[in-house]
Amino acid sequence: MDELSKELTESIKSLCSEGYDLYDQKQWERALRVFYRAWNKLPKPQTNYRESGWVLTALGDTYFKAGRFRPAKEALNSALHCPGINYNPFVLLRLGQALLEQGDADKAHQTLAFAYKKGGRQLFESEAPKYLLAALQPPANKD
Repeated sequence: MDELSKELTESIKSLCSEGYDLYDQKQWERALRVFYRAWNKLPKPQTNYRESGWVLTALGDTYFKAGRFRPAKEALNSALHCPGINYNPFVLLRLGQALLEQGDADKAHQTLAFAYKKGGRQLFESEAPKYLLAALQPPANKD
């Protein structure tokens, strides 16, 4: 894992905080723009940095909340390759949700079941019940 300067890390944290303020107000597009400003501050290759996981998780979460499931899936998949994410239960939850919303029930089940194993039932408490059901119950065979 590469290290960023303290100043750059603080700048990225500040932008993420600003982005999450907009996220909390359900201003998804504005939040995405701020999170991308944070992303653009990261030196290449971005996924070498711990901070990348924060930003990609924020992007994926925001895309998910905005109903844009394909870019959510892409950002969250990328986040899993960043230092410090280590199969974070929240990242797995959002990734599984995006997969389910895109119609990939098998992968969604696998991902949500892993999120459940890592984060427990409480991870799903504020989510729609269909996601817990998808975690606990494999999809019906289509044969």
